[in-house]
Amino acid sequence: MKPPHAALAAFTSLAALLSALAGPALAAEPFVTVSPARGGNAAWWLAPMASRPTGTSVAGVPLARINAALDETESPWCAADALDEHAFTSDDPAIRAEIAADFASAGELFRATMRVRQRTLDAVVGNFRACSGEIAPFVLLLDRRRPEPRVVFVRMFTDWGPFITLRRAGQDLAFSSCLQCDHAEILAYDRGARRFYWRSEEP
Repeated sequence: MKPPHAALAAFTSLAALLSALAGPALAAEPFVTVSPARGGNAAWWLAPMASRPTGTSVAGVPLARINAALDETESPWCAADALDEHAFTSDDPAIRAEIAADFASAGELFRATMRVRQRTLDAVVGNFRACSGEIAPFVLLLDRRRPEPRVVFVRMFTDWGPFITLRRAGQDLAFSSCLQCDHAEILAYDRGARRFYWRSEEP
């Protein structure tokens, strides 16, 4: 029989292996708090939100590698978390019920894939906290063909609130700041110029 400390070490190693095989984790607990809107009639995703990201990696990518992909004029990130359906909460039970109902029927809102030059890139959105103190949404595009995911593209939405969604739009990706928006920002790839570019989708 193995001594207790050896058994504990073996269990810890097995747990770490299973965690790695399960893939990159998203936020483990809510970090976006929704407050009731004035008047109480606004949809919850339009209500005031406070985001407090604390993560040191996003979708398996350490912040150091994300910071290395930022423009030198941009403040590095001190914390970031990817969004999922468990990232939002509220002190108001009615708002929590609305959040749960919308996520139960909306499908995947925070992850997608995009084909670029024969590569399938994973796209993920979330919130970051810059070391300068700013908090805002982001999008990452990741190439997972190697054991360590590579950051292919990063963009910060510094003029948006904490809520951001994405979806496939043909070969492109569409990003919105609400669940029923008529407007979206479209990320596309110009294969001739070999670069990403943005355009707006209007109603």
